[in-house]
Amino acid sequence: MIRVILASLLLATLGVGSLVVVPIEEVEVVGHKQLSPEQVQRTTGLEPGQPWLWAWPSRLEPLLKNPWVLSATLERPAPGRVRIVLQERTSLANILTAQGRFGLSRDGVLLPDAPPQTPLLEGRGAIPIADLLLLVQAFPEAKRIRYGVGGYQVLGEGLNVWGKDAKELQNWARVRKMGKSSASQVLAHPAIRPSRIYVYSWGVSARR
Repeated sequence: MIRVILASLLLATLGVGSLVVVPIEEVEVVGHKQLSPEQVQRTTGLEPGQPWLWAWPSRLEPLLKNPWVLSATLERPAPGRVRIVLQERTSLANILTAQGRFGLSRDGVLLPDAPPQTPLLEGRGAIPIADLLLLVQAFPEAKRIRYGVGGYQVLGEGLNVWGKDAKELQNWARVRKMGKSSASQVLAHPAIRPSRIYVYSWGVSARR
């Protein structure tokens, strides 16, 4: 019991000493865009007045649970100074879910409170993250991408294309950019411009 009491007193003394001798005077947050420096400080507990000697990398663990944070490192460039270096995820598109609107990152993470942007991804059932990312990159001009059990529909200015398979749509988009698709030629003709392009494994169908 005496040893426990002495150990407790020693820890308390060290804690008070570390706070008085070397407190945190400045917290610098770099690389942030979505998160504010104040939010980062609150999440990590690394704020002015806290013990500088207790500024360990483990304090960043709560921050790494934030979907926007891809990586975070802690630096102590000088006594009393702390630097938190962030690498945040970026949103490629907005996606509508049962929980609301999110951003979608390049590595497939849903990002809360993302700014409005296109394309808007929406549909029913399980979210096919990998396929949607494929289509977002294949159709940078898309305004809306819909998914469902039947396939995918990509909508944009002068663009309305449907396909059952995301990779087939990706291949069609690649060929279309090269100007070698028969459907591209139809799209380019104002007199016979179709209302929708259908991409199948066996070919392309353009319907008015």
